[in-house]
Amino acid sequence: MHRFGLLLAYLALVFNLGGGVAALFGVYLIAFKAKADIAGLGEAHTLGYLLVCSGLCVVAAGVLLARRYSGRD
Repeated sequence: MHRFGLLLAYLALVFNLGGGVAALFGVYLIAFKAKADIAGLGEAHTLGYLLVCSGLCVVAAGVLLARRYSGRD
């Protein structure tokens, strides 16, 4: 059980880091690359809003996961 809790703690850390990077990259796209076309997928500011929202949701999931499996016995 201890290894499972450690695995989930690392997973929560990865969620927090990945979500934070995605949210910050989304802010970058909104602020500095607003009208650029990103590989035919859409304008940068719309993808930036998507990255900010999904990144913050992933961070929230990481926080909840870390809180659930905090390692306190």
